[in-house]
Amino acid sequence: MFDLIKQEAARLQPEMVAIRRLIHQNPELGFEERETAKLICNRLSGLDLQVNTGIAQTGVLVTLSGTPGERTVALRADMDALPIHEENDVPYKSSGPGIMHACGHDAHVSMLIGAVKILSLLKESLSVNVKFIFQPCEEQPSGGAVPMIEAGVLDNPAVDAIFGLHVNPYIPAGFVGVKEGTVMAAADQFTIEILGRGGHGASPHQTVDPIVIAAHVIQALQSIVSRQTDPLEPVVVSVCAIHGGSSFNVIANRVTLTGTVRTLNSLVQQQMPERLRAIIAGVTKAFGADFTLDYQCGYPVLINDPKVLKVATQAGIDIVGGPRIMPVTVPTMGAEDFACFTSRIPGAYFFLGVKPAAGDVYPLHNPRFDIDETALQTGAAVLAACVLRAQETLYRVR
Repeated sequence: MFDLIKQEAARLQPEMVAIRRLIHQNPELGFEERETAKLICNRLSGLDLQVNTGIAQTGVLVTLSGTPGERTVALRADMDALPIHEENDVPYKSSGPGIMHACGHDAHVSMLIGAVKILSLLKESLSVNVKFIFQPCEEQPSGGAVPMIEAGVLDNPAVDAIFGLHVNPYIPAGFVGVKEGTVMAAADQFTIEILGRGGHGASPHQTVDPIVIAAHVIQALQSIVSRQTDPLEPVVVSVCAIHGGSSFNVIANRVTLTGTVRTLNSLVQQQMPERLRAIIAGVTKAFGADFTLDYQCGYPVLINDPKVLKVATQAGIDIVGGPRIMPVTVPTMGAEDFACFTSRIPGAYFFLGVKPAAGDVYPLHNPRFDIDETALQTGAAVLAACVLRAQETLYRVR
């Protein structure tokens, strides 16, 4: 059966490359993936599937009913691009100014379409239902996973386990990376407004300079990581944007700081808003200024279920062989709203190697990011194998 999956994935490889390139050339931002959704539906037309569109605005849910189909397994791919201007000189370069698939979601969609077609061919061998979740807006908090969950993609029939993957430019194509336990961080965002008193740049003593205060706040926030958090608990506090002032000789009234907090421990995550607030309050009070803090908790920590990860790992072995399963030893401080699924039902998230065989390697979210497209057939085959392995070993967890 797994040899058949590999053969079918190889047969679908040219089609998946074409789909990936078409999506790459026509990227769409979060909750704007209308043409991508249409492409998914067009590519799956004629198959014995239930297709629901417009879920959480632009999401697509495809259901393949097995026999007898008492249990249900889900596979998920995200669809959105990033507000990045592509710098690659390739035939499939983005045609959208300032928009690019710099995170591989074009590949995710094409591979999930491939998995749908493979499993449709094997329908008579399926004893589970399969839901294929094409999710919008992974890149922008608060993301598209929660709206899709609220729209019922995990219900009727209830999903017992969910699988997802992400391309990784540092793992060679043909390899699969797996991580036990915590995989990705929780991601929060904050906006701080420093409220001072503006005036002439030549008379700073008559003002309360919010730019100087902002500089002290930025420095002081780093003490959360260096002096207020257990060194064995990874935390990131990054101020990523600062806006204030409009002229070379005018001290501004206010400065706005925006940034992100990343944590791997939900208890530490809960402590972060008050820790930021206490430091900002102390610094601004010392300078005679005021402030506002808007702190938004974002995606939760992504944790792999051990039973479901074991299924994904075996599926990877079935397709690429044991020597090409690469253990990932440390989590990433990046975040993924796939965690919104795994916080509700058992799930596993793994990595697909797409490192080019030659040339420079560029990270995710880089304007020159690209993939080794030979990995598409590997990803589609592993996703399909996850379903076959799941129906053998998983039981309903309620």
